[in-house]
Amino acid sequence: MSGSAIRKQSAYEKLSLREKVGYGMGDAGSCMIWSVLALYLTWFYTDVYGLAPGIVGTLFLVIRIFDAFSDPVMGAICDRTKSRWGKFRPWLLWMALPFGLGAVAMFTTPDIGMNGKIIYAWVTYLIMSLIYTAINIPYCSVAGVITLNQKERMGCLSWRFFLNGLATLIISSTILPLTDWLGNGNRASGFQMTMIIMGAAATLMFLFCFSSIKERVVAVKENDSLKRDLKDIVKNDQWLLMITITFLNVFPAFIRGAVTIYYATYVMQASVGFITFFMALGVACNMLGSVIAKPLTDRFDKVKLFRIINVVLGILSFALWFVNPASLTPLLTLFIIINILHLIQSGPILWAMMSDVDDYGDWKFGKRLTGISFAGNLFMLKMGLAVAGAIVAWVLSWTGYIANKPEQNPDTIEGIIIMFSLMPMVSYFISAFIARHFKLNNVFLERIKVDLAKRGLENSNAVLQNQHEAPVS
Repeated sequence: MSGSAIRKQSAYEKLSLREKVGYGMGDAGSCMIWSVLALYLTWFYTDVYGLAPGIVGTLFLVIRIFDAFSDPVMGAICDRTKSRWGKFRPWLLWMALPFGLGAVAMFTTPDIGMNGKIIYAWVTYLIMSLIYTAINIPYCSVAGVITLNQKERMGCLSWRFFLNGLATLIISSTILPLTDWLGNGNRASGFQMTMIIMGAAATLMFLFCFSSIKERVVAVKENDSLKRDLKDIVKNDQWLLMITITFLNVFPAFIRGAVTIYYATYVMQASVGFITFFMALGVACNMLGSVIAKPLTDRFDKVKLFRIINVVLGILSFALWFVNPASLTPLLTLFIIINILHLIQSGPILWAMMSDVDDYGDWKFGKRLTGISFAGNLFMLKMGLAVAGAIVAWVLSWTGYIANKPEQNPDTIEGIIIMFSLMPMVSYFISAFIARHFKLNNVFLERIKVDLAKRGLENSNAVLQNQHEAPVS
């Protein structure tokens, strides 16, 4: 039989609330660590760990690019995994504990001299990146095999990003006070103890996710090589478009997220209390965006909605450039709207589009490459994180940033403002332009759904007929 997917009728059934919440808990677990990396790691390395910004930028770029290339390998491994739990679920079980332990190791500051600390940072960040790949590629891929029902898939993703936002809200609102309290003023010690708590929570959340979800879309995988899979996936024009869009949409979030603490600290001259509020506010708005996404996509075509929101985000990001940081009302208003809109289009909508691309590839080429498909998107996500993290660190280094100095020079202040406003603006506008060529709208997807269901029924009938006609020994 060919590589076409054989589907059970349950692939279109309504999902239980437990399964939707359970799936979302996996991303919440991931986010207990990921949000610390995205929001605080650059600052941790420069202002707590003690590395020079230039070293941090190089570390981010090299390791994150190396790690990104591990994604297709992990995707191929997932597509070939055989277990009683499926292709993707078992990895959530196997990697849950290493994920928690790796986070603790990465945020530990050893007393081994500067050269030793640099080596330790490179090694622990590399190991944690590979562990993240081994658990997150399967987690993201499993969304494509839980259900083929578009509305149920969007509902699943809405829960995912709501719980993701809740986890990020917990991190952004507690990380600085908790590290100060647990470390008794020693932030290095405080970060280590805080990450023990966060790592344990992440492990438990992934285990709950594993126990709550099912894989309903079953593909008969041909024994092809990774090279063959890569050749097949690049035939999918919508996948190539999708991975480009993924990079362009995660870049603004990563660069603004990484620079927000610098913006609040050195541009706004805010207190620790206000910094905590400011970062938590952005996350709370993200949560609201994830909730709004489902009713919006029920009413409007998600591809058109995606393009419109990107244009609006580009305009609002441009407006941030002109806002006086001391004028809280216009600044907070723009900040709130941007964070709400960003999560609508880069959360449930973007990830639903990724699953749609997987369905399209199955429909057009008769080969479902869920693991390698999502691995490509995770590759570009990590590339966005790599480029954004490196840019933040290098701009700080180039403009003469001095860690923990209350008054930074004008060039550093200007660089921080540009990264907070104009760089995201450019990315949003390019994304909106490229999305014009993404053709998997609601009408097209309905046709794909009907054709895949028909093909699945034909394959099932063929299997039953072959079994019936097989000679009895």
